[in-house]
Amino acid sequence: MNNKVICNNCGHENQINSNQCSQCEEELRNYSYFNNNFQDFYKLFSSDNLELLKKIPLTDTAYDSILNNIIDIGNENYQVFPEDPNVQHLIKISKPYARVQYDNTNAQLNLFSYYSFNKIFINRNTPNNMIPGAIIHELSHHLFNEIIKQSIMHLLNIEKSLYIESFAWYLTLQNDYLKIANEFACHRVQEYFIPENFTGYTSLIQLLDENKELEKEKIEKALNVGLSVSKDIIFVLEKYISPTMTINPEMSEYHKLDYNIQELDEQNKLNAMYTIIFNTFEFVSNHKRDMLPVLSDLNENYIRYNI
Repeated sequence: MNNKVICNNCGHENQINSNQCSQCEEELRNYSYFNNNFQDFYKLFSSDNLELLKKIPLTDTAYDSILNNIIDIGNENYQVFPEDPNVQHLIKISKPYARVQYDNTNAQLNLFSYYSFNKIFINRNTPNNMIPGAIIHELSHHLFNEIIKQSIMHLLNIEKSLYIESFAWYLTLQNDYLKIANEFACHRVQEYFIPENFTGYTSLIQLLDENKELEKEKIEKALNVGLSVSKDIIFVLEKYISPTMTINPEMSEYHKLDYNIQELDEQNKLNAMYTIIFNTFEFVSNHKRDMLPVLSDLNENYIRYNI
């Protein structure tokens, strides 16, 4: 489904939203992709697309195809690295998905790392032994976001675009329960691959503490979604990283959380994801005048980070 942008230096086909060739690191200038055109907004959030979403469910066959599409993005680096991959291995794995770089702005000094608009930022004060886990955690955020984007693209049968990128960002930023699912999934993936340096579910616990007004039952549903999606992210990353899980999954630290967390069956997971996507798409579609500047602002941030 994805178009490609061709590197003028080496001829390598890169993802449509790339700003650097993943083969030779030549700068790419795909200005047509990074065009904040309000007409694209109205075309995406049209009544026709809303009606299409109402009719097409997210099926297990489609979801398998989505995961394979995501794996295909990284296929140029298709090789399984040994257990305990070092930082350079992980940067190579991440490269087709999200660029890893040190944070020179000191914007998030309280964090080892953070992910924003297809960039993984590592705090320069992060201890060396914590950097691999930080990269895996932030790459998992990207893959969680990519699953949302690919699901939207499949449901509407459209190519990836700047407004698809921004809608996925808006969806994951404005829905408190999806933020919880996202954060839990990333901790779980990190714990799976690098259990010996895992520091616990710290940022998830902080997120829960900051949202004490949320309903416990809905939080548990979000955590169930997060656990289920974490297995999909692990499925993708195991194509590139040998699993190093040496502890019984039942001994995972998430069992210490004060919630009943259970993996969802496939259909309930897909129903939950579809409901979140549809409800948010319907809201944007029905409030275009108010939502255009919101998503356009996200577009501008995405452009600023990637050009």
